[in-house]
Amino acid sequence: MRGKIIMIGSMKGGVSKTVTTHNLAYSLQKLGKKVLAVDFDSQANLTTCFGVENVTAVPVTIGHLMLNQIEDEDMPEPSEYIISRNGIDFIPSSMVLSAVDSKLRLEMGAEKMLSNILEPLRDSYDYILIDTSPSLGALTINALAAADEVIITVNPQLLAMMGLQYTTV
Repeated sequence: MRGKIIMIGSMKGGVSKTVTTHNLAYSLQKLGKKVLAVDFDSQANLTTCFGVENVTAVPVTIGHLMLNQIEDEDMPEPSEYIISRNGIDFIPSSMVLSAVDSKLRLEMGAEKMLSNILEPLRDSYDYILIDTSPSLGALTINALAAADEVIITVNPQLLAMMGLQYTTV
């Protein structure tokens, strides 16, 4: 099994990136697929959707893993950062990811750090879904570099369509 990595993104906020990621994860799981969802947004909305009430109490999040990559530290075992809920595995997020975003701009090869984290996990999953923030910053570029495919969510409204225009440039 070699998992396919799919990024769910858009330049516009409020266009159901997180809801799409969450529902797609459960839909794929119902089809018998092994799914890992990655909350790659410092707002941690996907983490909340999976039932984590206090994201600040989560000891290891995707932000911590990214910091380990930046500081060239050893990675923890997947059991230390992958949480399972109702048949779906996920890597939670927190505000730590905000600090990572600013540090990434100073790093050589920064666009491959998420790939480095996810690559060893690909053989354990059919799908790895990445929920992203509404921006085209260093974190989103990391998600794009890691992804095999991209789903761009959009509401059929003027401002959302304008955001789609900039996403595809």
